[in-house]
Amino acid sequence: MEPIDGGLLQNEATQIVSQMSTQQIFECLITAGCINLSPQMDTQQNSAMIVSGGGFGDIWVGQLHNGTKVAIKAWRSNALKDCRLKALKRAAREIYYWSRMEHRNIHQLMGVIIFKDQYLGMVSEWMENGNLHEYLQTHRDADRYRLCIDVASGLEYMHSRSTVHGDLKAMNVLVSSDGIARLSDFDFAVMSEASSLLFTESSNTRSGSIRWVAPEMLVGETPKRTKASDVYALGMTMLEIFTGEVPYPQCRMDFNVLTTVTQGTLPTRPTDRLKDDVQGNAVWRIMLECWDRDVSKRPSAGQVVEILKSHIRSS
Repeated sequence: MEPIDGGLLQNEATQIVSQMSTQQIFECLITAGCINLSPQMDTQQNSAMIVSGGGFGDIWVGQLHNGTKVAIKAWRSNALKDCRLKALKRAAREIYYWSRMEHRNIHQLMGVIIFKDQYLGMVSEWMENGNLHEYLQTHRDADRYRLCIDVASGLEYMHSRSTVHGDLKAMNVLVSSDGIARLSDFDFAVMSEASSLLFTESSNTRSGSIRWVAPEMLVGETPKRTKASDVYALGMTMLEIFTGEVPYPQCRMDFNVLTTVTQGTLPTRPTDRLKDDVQGNAVWRIMLECWDRDVSKRPSAGQVVEILKSHIRSS
């Protein structure tokens, strides 16, 4: 049977190692099944503009030959070289899996390129509305119930493919021009390792994301991202959708959030948007279930979708 990743991890001939050049890593991804978008665009993108940056690289806005606007996530070569072998191989596998995801609520990877002759570039559809957090600030009348279904549906799809998101929050959900929420920015090992985005070396949680991190991940030496921890983050993301604020906004410092969560204090219900009616009560109840400290009692992402759909009236 052909390995699901095209032999990327099993076959020594195509195994990604930290000594490989960006070109070699790119060729490995193409061999594994990722689409080479080079024939469809000018890989120099001289008119492209940087829209955001981070330790792992920069995000540019560019276009294909046919005029389609795209986002190019360019990994810095030195960031790739600084990665440990295990992280680099895992990242390659995750890029491949991302390229194979097709769902209306997943921001799809269109392909990969060698960007400006030196960077490994991941190309995806450009989302004019930005991330969900930004979208809610400028679209006060957005259908927040429908957005919750979008996010939960995207997570259900990922989990059905045995993939954990790992860093779900409104800032990592993009919104299409027609208002559809799509999960993005999956927690790639290479990005976390190369850019020192880890909360601590052993915590396995990104700095700045602790408000969405499940309690079980805040204890122990090697907490692991799981579907259950994703569901906890889903509940917090749904809360964000209704409040327009990060969870625990009264806590200005991450340390205060850590103390609050470990004490078992849950967020306050936003009664102005989640009213005391059948619909509001059902959504608040499912949020509370997502935050259950007993991991086994949390619903699956699919169950969250079912409950939301059964209680939300068609708009």
